[in-house]
Amino acid sequence: MFEQLKKEYNVERTYTLQDIFARNLKERRRKLGLTQAKLAGKIGVSTSFITEIETSRKAPSFSTIEKIGRALEVPCWTFFCEDGDKFTGDVTVMDQFAYRLKQDIAKVIDQSLSESR
Repeated sequence: MFEQLKKEYNVERTYTLQDIFARNLKERRRKLGLTQAKLAGKIGVSTSFITEIETSRKAPSFSTIEKIGRALEVPCWTFFCEDGDKFTGDVTVMDQFAYRLKQDIAKVIDQSLSESR
């Protein structure tokens, strides 16, 4: 099933969710011109913790993810998408993407369930 998805979406390397989050966080922070220290100050954590998140050495809590989303002015879910760093501020575009993503996930779950029967 996952091999089929990799082919369908032309994925060469499989990244972990933590890697995707780290990359999107770093790219969004840089896009806004924030240093790690400034972001850390905005959300109440240490600069070293931001470094550890951006290098996939540590994972933030849900509460911290929500703070990061507010500080970087994007919905939290964009950090978990392969192209999360590509989103503009257009909520309509993001909502359409989220809808398509939910449909794709439902399709994969349905296929997995029918294959396991």
